[in-house]
Amino acid sequence: MTFYRGILLCLGYILGLGLTGFWGPLNPRPDGLQWGMMVSAIAFVTMLATVFLPRYFWQLPRRWWPLFGLVVLLAVGYGQVRLPRPAANGLFALTQAQPNLLQSPVEIRGEIYQTTNSADPQHQRFWLRTTEVRQGQNVAAPAENLYVTLTGDFPALHRGDRLQLTGRLYAPRPPQNRFAFSFPDYLRQRNTFLGFSAWEADLQRRDRPISDRIRQRIQRSHGQFLAERPASLLSSMVLGRQAANLDREIYDLWVKAGLAYTVAASGFHVSLLLGLVLWLLRDRAVKIQFAVAAGVLLGYVLLTGLQPSILRAALMGMGGLVALLLDRQVKPISLLLVTATVLLLINPLWLWDLGFQLSFLATFGLFTTLEPIQKKLDFLPLNVATAIAIPIAASLWTLPLLAYQFNVIASYSVFTSIVLSPAIALVSLGGMISGFLGLLSPQLGGAIAYILVWPLGGMIWLVERVVALPGAQMTVAALHWSQLLVFYGVMLLIWRTKWAQKRFVFLSASLLTLFIVLLIYRHFNTTQVTIFSDRQTPVIVAQARGKTVVINGGSSDFWDYNLVPFLRRNGISQIEALVNFTATDQELPETPQTFPIQKSFTLEPEINPEAIALRPLEPQRIGAIDLQLLQENVHLLEIRLQGQSFYLLAKQNPEADFIAQWNPGILIAQPSDLDAKIWQTLRPQRAIAIGSPQGHFLAPNAIVHWTATEGTLQWTPQRGLSSLAPTNF
Repeated sequence: MTFYRGILLCLGYILGLGLTGFWGPLNPRPDGLQWGMMVSAIAFVTMLATVFLPRYFWQLPRRWWPLFGLVVLLAVGYGQVRLPRPAANGLFALTQAQPNLLQSPVEIRGEIYQTTNSADPQHQRFWLRTTEVRQGQNVAAPAENLYVTLTGDFPALHRGDRLQLTGRLYAPRPPQNRFAFSFPDYLRQRNTFLGFSAWEADLQRRDRPISDRIRQRIQRSHGQFLAERPASLLSSMVLGRQAANLDREIYDLWVKAGLAYTVAASGFHVSLLLGLVLWLLRDRAVKIQFAVAAGVLLGYVLLTGLQPSILRAALMGMGGLVALLLDRQVKPISLLLVTATVLLLINPLWLWDLGFQLSFLATFGLFTTLEPIQKKLDFLPLNVATAIAIPIAASLWTLPLLAYQFNVIASYSVFTSIVLSPAIALVSLGGMISGFLGLLSPQLGGAIAYILVWPLGGMIWLVERVVALPGAQMTVAALHWSQLLVFYGVMLLIWRTKWAQKRFVFLSASLLTLFIVLLIYRHFNTTQVTIFSDRQTPVIVAQARGKTVVINGGSSDFWDYNLVPFLRRNGISQIEALVNFTATDQELPETPQTFPIQKSFTLEPEINPEAIALRPLEPQRIGAIDLQLLQENVHLLEIRLQGQSFYLLAKQNPEADFIAQWNPGILIAQPSDLDAKIWQTLRPQRAIAIGSPQGHFLAPNAIVHWTATEGTLQWTPQRGLSSLAPTNF
């Protein structure tokens, strides 16, 4: 009875933390109405549980359920209390009191407490803990964490280095649409509220922490005789990508192939390491096995960093070692739940960390699904069946979450994992041995690492071929959180009930059919035009009847952090037409080819001869979307779909005259191009100005929407124009 109570109290705590997602996982100030609804819902469900559940859960008395409800409520409050908030006497508070700190260069002293891997040595990024801020003669000593970008030719910086930096503070802006990468949330999760762009630095070196020196020595031994790419892959498969500087191209390949788990320190590495230690000490006393294995486990955690996935694996590994020492049996799912509770007591925000979620889901999948799959494969040798069953079991439980988060599925990930599983185990184990020997002698460790050159090369070769296959990356439409719960609810039902297990094929086929039907219906019944802003340049995505047209792809950063998430969120796997519609004196943007593009159009055929030239009054039809350049001396592009016209105005000859007739529509232009003459000539239904209304003669006009204040805008036939910006934009 005590066991069931403990397990359900753990579930209640995790459930309470999860309920904070009702008002946003990082919302530090939910209003009174939200709190009232939350408390009322918990009280109501607790009352129902007290009345009805004791009939079915006889192990738990009726008086116990109010305690469960209290734990849920306390978890909600604890999650809110532990949210990162700016210190009352910190630098963020100082910038609120003295806004000029965000407008003029300042000098900042501090110490680096975390670095990031950067592909560009001219732009080093790290987290700094400040000790002093100076602006002119004013000196303050506020404590604050800063995300720093140091631009220039400076030596590589490390954790523990002290710096005096000159640069400019900035407050990170929220994204213009709720699908884009949120830089403020990224920083808030790391208890950081300001950024700092630095261009001068005075460095005071300090001795690097011993864990950093050990990591560096291991990586040096791996690179003793190996080329840079395989050496970085080997180090990452031993230490994890965050602790080793993995080649960016290799990492992108591994992500696209669905093999990112092999270069992230996780339970796989801990199991491999503990298995090796216990095998080497198999003839020793249990106490010696426990002491050595626990020491190795602790050292590995310190070496790889305190990441949620590695902490989960370490705590579970320690639980297994304690069970070995006490000669007790371990209940793996209970141990997994207790481990999750302990970690979330330490840091409740880890519940919203994707690595934490995937780590626990994959482990849960192995505990619940591995054995049934092995039984289905009993015609194969046990080792072969296990090698096939492990990636299938883990993928079944992680794929729905990956599809929900990224809207992309690596189609061949299970196949690739199965084929490469022997090589992954061999390389990881060999890299650990090489790294350990490299601590004694880099040449000896390098020699062992060099033996792995063939399996490393073979892995890279195979992954490159798999990623190049048609359909390797399948884009899926955005799942609603309720649909995600349905998926996992059915999977839990299949795991726990014989009724569902007997109907496994029917339930699985129904889920898959529902998903495909929703995807197809949404894709071919979406009609909308979305208008973004990238550095005062309009970027437009028009969708109708399964066809997508992108006008002005924007900069590479905008494409990666804004446009790609939006396209994937909408289940778009290819672009039917990409239009570079920029003025003749502007540089055409280089758009990364993340999606297949069927046609390209341009105003500058001399610059891009492969693209189709836009000619005046020559209509181009892409499905239900019509494009037409209205005249030559004025760059005015008409986009027409479902009876609605949009007009994109580019910078033009001020002496030019507009055409006399055009259909009333929505005008899209930069504010500098919207003068009184153009406005009086065109008289649009509505206008979207890509910029700020400050000082513009159209600022008070109600029919003009400004992207600087309203963010990304979207038109649909049902709603008309509306903003996609988050509420805190």
